[in-house]
Amino acid sequence: MMADLDEDLLKWYEQVEKTAKLTPAQKAQITGAGAKAFASSLKQTTPMSSENYSGGRSVGHANVLHGKKPRKTKHLRDSITYKPGFTSDKLFSGNTSVGFEDKYQAMVARFVNNGTAGMSQKEVKNMHFIEKAQNRAKNEMLKAEAKKYKEVMGL
Repeated sequence: MMADLDEDLLKWYEQVEKTAKLTPAQKAQITGAGAKAFASSLKQTTPMSSENYSGGRSVGHANVLHGKKPRKTKHLRDSITYKPGFTSDKLFSGNTSVGFEDKYQAMVARFVNNGTAGMSQKEVKNMHFIEKAQNRAKNEMLKAEAKKYKEVMGL
């Protein structure tokens, strides 16, 4: 009887150890699925400005350049990015970071998310869009990661 218990515990331990030790490539697949769900939610909650980034400032219905070249940046919504398995430091660890394409976009997102002095009612309404996206995507991320985990582990 005791030998059966020992064998069962050993088998159980080996299964737990197998599932707990993911390679970075396996981990990247799983966290990448969650990142995709979060990026989708973040894209939906990220506020859009009325500025036309392809041809200058939007004034009424006309685009006015005022002698300036078109902007080189994008709307925040269009600059959301992630690469499965890579952190924001561009290290392949299996963890996946979701963020914005460059430092400038990240800085603008921080100002919009956290707020600044003298904000309009519209700007106050847009505050904390990242936290809203996180709360909104929580279940979708878990489902996507669980599905990918089962797929990767062959369960």
